[in-house]
Amino acid sequence: MSQFLFIIALFLLNCLSAYPHNPNVPAEYWIQTEPYFLPKDHPIKAKLDKIFSKRRVTESTASFEKAGFGKVKLNPKGNLVLGRHRELTGFLVKAFLDEQAPCCEWYNWIQRIDGANAIRDCIKRNGFKDFVIPKKWIYPLPEKPAPDPSLGPQRKNFILIVEDMRISSNDANLKAYKSKISKKHLEQLFVIIEEVGLLDSVYPDNIPFTTKGKIAFIDTEHHHHELIPLQILNHFLSPSMQAYWNKLINQ
Repeated sequence: MSQFLFIIALFLLNCLSAYPHNPNVPAEYWIQTEPYFLPKDHPIKAKLDKIFSKRRVTESTASFEKAGFGKVKLNPKGNLVLGRHRELTGFLVKAFLDEQAPCCEWYNWIQRIDGANAIRDCIKRNGFKDFVIPKKWIYPLPEKPAPDPSLGPQRKNFILIVEDMRISSNDANLKAYKSKISKKHLEQLFVIIEEVGLLDSVYPDNIPFTTKGKIAFIDTEHHHHELIPLQILNHFLSPSMQAYWNKLINQ
């Protein structure tokens, strides 16, 4: 598509969208990302607008914490930050910070949303009741306030909004995988992993039990892969469930 057509498409999208185009984002990327935006009538949109228009929340760990997101813990797998805010009950915010190295965060968020949608479709298609998947949306950060100019080209322009699944603590989750997981769980988990090609859903921290006893798929970035290291899950199962998992793998 020519640049002229991109400009026309962008103009039409701006007429319909609740988010004016951020000039820091190339038109091509904005158009690809727009279908994933948080709907303008979503209950927390106005709250997000208020939080992120007051200050540059994503500039640094300090600014993220100061905005009310609590103590920052960087995710060692991808250096993104995860935060809860008292004004955003029931939702989480995932972000890459301006102080971090440049990255294509919008593509990362799209991959996570596409993965979540594929898993949700699989769960629905198979009629599974013991698994849940959070809804996810992209929230485009406003052009201003802008980050400190000294940070150079590291500005991030999108964050991810995720439904809070209220997952169990790490210790409780590991105990659940040893004592609560059933053959039915494993049968259905095997189907979902295989059908959607979920590379990372063999680790309990990526498929944790919720406080309501469901199993949630929370890491959905890597999907539609062919070679899945299914044996890894054995490390977290009881001997009897290990035997059943191996039976499913080798059938």
